[in-house]
Amino acid sequence: MILSLDGASAYPFFFCSLSHVGYPTMKCCSSYLPFVAIVAIGTVGCHADRSYSAGPGAMIVDANHDNGNVFFVWLPPLLGQQAPAGQVFSRQLGPMVTITNLCTGAIIRTLAGLDVQVESSDYQTNWHTADDNLDASCTYRITAMAGSRQLGVADVDVVDSGSELKNVNTGEFIPLLVDRTLPIKFFIGVGSQCQRVDSDCGEGTVQPGQSTTIVTTHGQAGVFVPAGAVDQPVTLIIESADDRPCIPGLPEPVFPGDIGAVGNSCYDFHTEPPLALVNTSGKFNTNVTVGICPVIGTLDHATSDLLQIFQLHVGADPAIRALNNVPAPFLHCDPGYATLGSRGSSPRRSLLGALAVRLRSLVTPRPLFASTRVAIDLGAGGSTDMFSRFSWALPSQLDLNFDQTPELGSILPGATVNSVYSRLGITFSRTNPLGLCPGTAVYANNYGVLGFNSGQNNISVCPLGLASDFNELSFGKIKATFVVPAVQACITATPTGFHTIFPLSGGVAFIEALDANGNVLGRTESTTDGVPQQLCVSGAGIAAVQFAGKGSAYAIFDNLRWTRVLPPSP
Repeated sequence: MILSLDGASAYPFFFCSLSHVGYPTMKCCSSYLPFVAIVAIGTVGCHADRSYSAGPGAMIVDANHDNGNVFFVWLPPLLGQQAPAGQVFSRQLGPMVTITNLCTGAIIRTLAGLDVQVESSDYQTNWHTADDNLDASCTYRITAMAGSRQLGVADVDVVDSGSELKNVNTGEFIPLLVDRTLPIKFFIGVGSQCQRVDSDCGEGTVQPGQSTTIVTTHGQAGVFVPAGAVDQPVTLIIESADDRPCIPGLPEPVFPGDIGAVGNSCYDFHTEPPLALVNTSGKFNTNVTVGICPVIGTLDHATSDLLQIFQLHVGADPAIRALNNVPAPFLHCDPGYATLGSRGSSPRRSLLGALAVRLRSLVTPRPLFASTRVAIDLGAGGSTDMFSRFSWALPSQLDLNFDQTPELGSILPGATVNSVYSRLGITFSRTNPLGLCPGTAVYANNYGVLGFNSGQNNISVCPLGLASDFNELSFGKIKATFVVPAVQACITATPTGFHTIFPLSGGVAFIEALDANGNVLGRTESTTDGVPQQLCVSGAGIAAVQFAGKGSAYAIFDNLRWTRVLPPSP
């Protein structure tokens, strides 16, 4: 007697009496019964009235056969086996199943898109064999793919001129439904698309017309892809990387985390096929948000808030670039979801975390299991138009133009900017709150050389409606204080002369560097030319800079650059 497959009780089998074995004309599977069966070569059963060829290279390939992908398993009724314990179902992929006639090499059926249904813990599609006029002398190969990867193979032969099939490799019956339909079920675990089985992996298929969020198994990295970012469906893969340094040439301090699947902050993001084959530009049509949980150890709060995700931009012109910080509400990097108080300080929520909370409704986060050494309370990410390798580091340079917030929002003319850039480690104050335009506020003022509403904000001690130029004698200086000491600071200055009854040209602007005790480390002055000039001061341990028009000479200021580490000399 032939035993049924494990887990296939919903598809009854039909058996031939052993007394009929050897009688090739015997039809032992009655047509009036509700099911027909599939048997394998070598099984004692219904061979009907023909001999069978297993075809070229007949095989089964999955996690349990022929060294197949460890994250892919054929399920009943095709094979009597279960999904592997401990794996996470990869439900965001868009797998495709093809049926190939091995006699001719032709693909006779492709099942994809809506034909492949996502169940609670497996994928399922139906092959209506009656529609394909199967050849009883040929072997047919069922292939499952996701992205550009072949995940599984199962070969079957036709029995009884197409009314039955059999598995050519295992020797097991596989049932068909009464309408000669073969339910094809399979499990794909998260990790099927990654290169290493021991990495923290995330994967999914991105469709052009819908937004997609993908998070890795351990919840340490993820991506949000808005609708319209791709022109065609594409498989997106996230995988932790164990190379150290993570990004060669990235200035210290860097925070790549540990090697391995847990506590890693070095990740590769890529698509299959590559974006160059998906979008005409070779980039995403709309920026995507990359999120990684930083492993930052005992780094203090003020410095941790300055961290940025850096990207190794590969291609004809390799470069390292810092990503604009944006919230990544799809990650919960602190297991407590809330506090930065795990190092003995009182619990509080960082600005980055607060932003993430407000935007959490963008996606529905899944349960995450980030390292307990992660200190940023909610996911923080970066905005990019392409994929490569990403990791966390302290930025070596920051540029402020007073038209945008750190989150790339607009700064309206007239807004105070004293603490707008505090997350970047820079705050602004005034040395003489009792001078002209009195008060402590530092403003973004668009009353510049071209007059009111010039189209760009300058930094000024005067509010909107008054000219943005100022001098140290009547107004005082603007002071920029850095949380992390700088080695260089630059600002764009435009001398505007002397405001007398009869305006006079001439006069200079200046910037001077201060150490932590307020001592002047260096000073640079402009020329008297009334054109924009970049003024820079350099030195070790610059804790602050201050600037103004010299004496009673007026000047306009914009575009502050703060540099922590100078780039290497070419």
